[in-house]
Parts: sequence; structure tokens; C-alpha cells
Amino acid sequence: MLEKIKKQFWMIDALLKTDFTTKKQLVTNFLTAKKKYIPKEKRDANIDSLLKCALCPNMCRFDCPVSMAEKSESSSPAGKMKIAYFLETGKIQPSESAIDLMYKDVNCDACKQWCPFGFSIGELLIGVRNDLVKKGLVPERLVQFKEKLEENHTIYEGGIKSLCLDKNKKSKVLYIAGCTTLNGRREVADSTVTILERAGIDYTTLSEEWCCGAPLYVLGFRDSFQKFVNHNLNAIKETECETIIFSCPECLYTFKELYPQSRLKVEMQHTSQFFLKLIEEGKLGPMELDEEYVFHDPCILSRKLEIAEEPREVLKNISKLKLKETYFNKKDTKCCGSGGMLGVTDQKLSSEIAKDRVLELKECSNSIVSACPACEKAFKEADDKIKVLDISEVILKGIKNA
Repeated sequence: MLEKIKKQFWMIDALLKTDFTTKKQLVTNFLTAKKKYIPKEKRDANIDSLLKCALCPNMCRFDCPVSMAEKSESSSPAGKMKIAYFLETGKIQPSESAIDLMYKDVNCDACKQWCPFGFSIGELLIGVRNDLVKKGLVPERLVQFKEKLEENHTIYEGGIKSLCLDKNKKSKVLYIAGCTTLNGRREVADSTVTILERAGIDYTTLSEEWCCGAPLYVLGFRDSFQKFVNHNLNAIKETECETIIFSCPECLYTFKELYPQSRLKVEMQHTSQFFLKLIEEGKLGPMELDEEYVFHDPCILSRKLEIAEEPREVLKNISKLKLKETYFNKKDTKCCGSGGMLGVTDQKLSSEIAKDRVLELKECSNSIVSACPACEKAFKEADDKIKVLDISEVILKGIKNA
């Protein structure tokens, strides 16, 4: 409750500094907007929330990685909500530029940290994209992306079957690595399974690991997403697992928040949480590593899943390791640029955001440790000279060095 009130301090302060007539007009206009401008037709997009965001003073624009990189008012949270509202209500024609704007988002929830209503622009835009799918207004390149994903069962070319770990049996612990881990950061999967085996954990993997479906959900392809949900739930059921651990925060969030929990009655954890449990039980360690790292908090892990302390606690258990913190950390972290499928919808913008974050992190250290394969991949592509490791890789180095 206190956090919600804190978000409104800046708005209250701004109102207090205006005269009574202005205060009255602002409040009146805000309260009556809903009655005047919300259409009666049913839509997937939340028109009420679009309006509230569009009418807000919009302090979140200064913390939005997209608007800061683009330096454009239309790319700000409120700017996108205004265009979204006009598209939804037919007040503007669905031009290519207006539609493209609906996909310029990293779904990082930085806006939500400021928003007095607790809005996530990324989540609001998903509703708009659902409507664009229904109207047949999705950019052709995204339709092709969807079709390839449905064919390959992963966002990467060539399919994922050949990349899967050679382990398929029934077990209480199921490890799901994720598309990006298996394709772009295979070292993370290898380190994780080595840690599990050293800790004496009996675990299994899926015989053919499909994408969690998050890209389809985020881009508004709801029906296609449901196909992946059904497949994955059936595959998980066959393992008879009681706990699922994930290297990828987006996979964890998708399974935990977007899948029907009535069909997924298992405990779900990020690998950092599971590793911490192993340390506390005395199954992992000792670890020693005389190196320095700055920690990058992945947006989904720290904001959406509220997992920020566990990775740090794990790293603190590595003797001699020096862990540094950037100013923008935990819930105030900055995005790597790959969230919200921005790498697919606007690769150039995604890269610019990644480069900005790397520069911030390098002010603390040239060695970065994180807990998200997608973030790590984005940083490596932004600057191939920096050292970027996953928490699992650092743990394994610590074990081998002890």
C-alpha cells in the first residue's frame, strides 16, 4: 500500500503548486473523460486504462528505455497510449507508422514503477495487438515470424530438438532451459546441469523442449499461444515432476502467470532461487572466486517476478567474489533492450537500448553477471569486448576454483 502511495507523491506535488481553478479543471476533466470517450463496442484493449494513461502528466517517459532511445514524444508511454486509443476508436487511419508504434515496447514495466494507477504499458499494448490480429492489421514480417515459430517450435531457425539436453525420464525436478538459453547461451544450460549433478539432484528435461509461447502472447497471437500452452502442459505432465526450475525469467513468468495454474500444480522457481536453496541445505559449495562483477537485474526477474535478493545471496556465498551495484538496480533496473520482442519488431532500437545499459554497467565493472540468458545475449551483441556471465557460470567457476 505504501509503495502505491509513493507513486502518487510527484503528481500530488504538481497539483499543489497550481491554482484552485486549474486543480478543479484537471480533476474534472480526468474524471469525466471516461464517460465521454469510451466506446460501447467490446474490445480486447482496455480503453479505460488507455485513456487514463494518455491523460496523465506522464513522468514515466523519463524512465522508458524506448522513449529515451528514440527521443520522441510519440514513443513515450502516454504517446503510445494516445495513438492506441485513436486506433481502437477509429479516430485515425491504421497507418503503417501508427501500427509499428504499437510494437515499440520492451515490456520492462519501468513505467509501472512511476504510474499512480499501476499500469504496465507493455500489458496494455498486448490487448491492442490482439485487436490488430483480429482486424488483420499485423505487419507482414510479424505474421511470417509467427508462422516460423509455429513450424520450428522455437524463435530460432532449424528447430530446437537437436539442441535439447540428452535426458528424458520421470523425476521430481524438471529443468527447462528455454529457447535463448539453448540457442544463444548454451553455456548456461551446461553450467546449470553440471551444478545440479554436483549437488546430487535427480532431475529431468523435456524430450523436445518447445518455446514457452511468450513471443506469441506478447505479439498478440493468442490462439497460437494457446497451442504452445497445451503442448507444454501435456509434456510436463508426462515427467510427473513436482518442481520446475528455469534459467529464463520470461519462461518462468509465462508458466507462472499466463498458463492455467489448475493444470500446472507444481512449484516453479528461477535457477537462482533453487541454487540458494541448495546452498542453504549444504548441497552446494564451497565456492571461491577472486573476481569482480557488477550485477544486472533482468526486468522480468526483478519487477514482474520480484526476485532480486536471491541472486545476490547466492553470489555472496562465493568467497572472495566482489559484487558491485550499478545505481539503477533491483526494481529500478534498466532494460537490456530485448524484452517485449523488440529485437524482432525493431532490431536497431533494441541494440541502442542494450548499448546504453552496457555503458551504465561498465561504469562499475567490465565484468557483468546476470540471471537472464536473453539479457546476457543482448549485452554480448552490444559489446563483444565485455565479459558477460550468467549466475550459473559464476557458481561453477567458484566450485571449480575452491
